[in-house]
Amino acid sequence: MSIQWTAQEPVSADNRRTATRHAVSIKAKLLVEGAPRECTILNLSLGGALMSMAKLAMGSKVNITFNVPTIDEAIDIGAIVRWADENAIGIQFDGLRARDVWALNKYFEQLES
Repeated sequence: MSIQWTAQEPVSADNRRTATRHAVSIKAKLLVEGAPRECTILNLSLGGALMSMAKLAMGSKVNITFNVPTIDEAIDIGAIVRWADENAIGIQFDGLRARDVWALNKYFEQLES
């Protein structure tokens, strides 16, 4: 099943991005109140991600785990839901580790070539 995201996210003081977004399709696991949920990351940046999944409450604290080919270990990070609708949620990462920043930047370079 192919998901295409065309709607614009609402612009607010909490939704000003400082990192470039990259269109991806990455399977991920989101931990919400201790319960794992499968999702697909539709776009990704060093600041956060857009994921296809059912709506979550804004401000919810979650944990996301996903893999990129530039690092052997999974990236596992806390995040906050910044917006949501019936089909997708946008999360802001709490803070990436240095190795994760390096791996994501290398992955983004591969996407651009």
